[in-house]
Amino acid sequence: MFSQIPEKSKPVVFVGNPTSGWGNLAAWNPIDSISLSLDDPHEKLVHFVKKYSGKFIAGFITYEYGAKRLNAPIHPLNNHLPAVHFRTYESCERIDEYERVGLAEWRSFTPAITKEKYKLDFYRIIDYIRCGEFYQMNYTYPMVSSTEHSPRLLFQSLRAKNQVDYSAFMEDDSWIIHSLSPEQFIFIQDGVISTKPIKGTVARSLDSELDKSLLNQLLRSQKDQAELYMIIDLLRNDLGKVCEFGTVEVIESKSVQKLEKMYHTYGLIKGKIKKEIHPIEALLSMLPGGSITGCPKKRVCETIYKLEDHPRSVYTGTIGYILPDGTLNFNIAIRTIVQEGKKLTLGVGGGITIDSNVDDEYNETIAKASSFQP
Repeated sequence: MFSQIPEKSKPVVFVGNPTSGWGNLAAWNPIDSISLSLDDPHEKLVHFVKKYSGKFIAGFITYEYGAKRLNAPIHPLNNHLPAVHFRTYESCERIDEYERVGLAEWRSFTPAITKEKYKLDFYRIIDYIRCGEFYQMNYTYPMVSSTEHSPRLLFQSLRAKNQVDYSAFMEDDSWIIHSLSPEQFIFIQDGVISTKPIKGTVARSLDSELDKSLLNQLLRSQKDQAELYMIIDLLRNDLGKVCEFGTVEVIESKSVQKLEKMYHTYGLIKGKIKKEIHPIEALLSMLPGGSITGCPKKRVCETIYKLEDHPRSVYTGTIGYILPDGTLNFNIAIRTIVQEGKKLTLGVGGGITIDSNVDDEYNETIAKASSFQP
């Protein structure tokens, strides 16, 4: 995967699966880049993307940048990572994912909050829901680890354990992003915009009969179905702001995604984007993604700030690329690690509704980190 990429060349790498539409692409030695702070206007990014139309463009937008555009309060980011970072490359290359590599080693990820804090915040969220503040909230927290191995070897080792549809690697001098996301956020091609929210999770079993039973349990779960349908409705409304009237439709309301360690349910919504709206403007208008906030979005983001002690940063933001032909493809940056030196930070979380059980929800966050454990 990295054999042709020089060291210190600021590469980006995207690795998907044959059915995901997320091509196995790499680019290095950018010809230009832009970094935005939380206070910088989004028009700077729009200008950058328009300036380099016809080139390969890749980058990320943090959760905090999206939440601030809703006028929600946010935690400050750390000193190294920008709120938005995009790069332009002369071109991109198709890569082979399956070159032989060694395996990196890293320490086990451990929660940065106590289980007691998780439970306290869980019941505060339930109280908010009972009081009518919102219907659902995605509550998250960081897990931390460290490694002595190279970032590139670490990414390949993580990818070997997580054969997901929307993987991304981005390397800079002081930070590295390893995103092993199963969720597509925004795809725009030939004027059509789509989004594929994931809601509903169950850990898989090595026992085939139990595995089938767990899947059926997920499909029968009224709580998970309600959670998915709420987010589909939220995202349908988000798309309606950037699409031609009457073109937004739900293509799939409840489909199954099978991963190595868990099953998810997801939806698919599409619409025809308005001619006067540039794809990057449509992406910005959808942030932060509804599947990782809850609904109604702004009120939930205000509560996220109250309860979550740490900035989410790239986690639950979005990472992706724009092809020279204008096709835009971005993930929801879940199952995502930010590396700074030896330190690794992995965000985990899940949606909480009035029907949620505190132990089930906490165990789901641990299950989501299981494929990232050494």
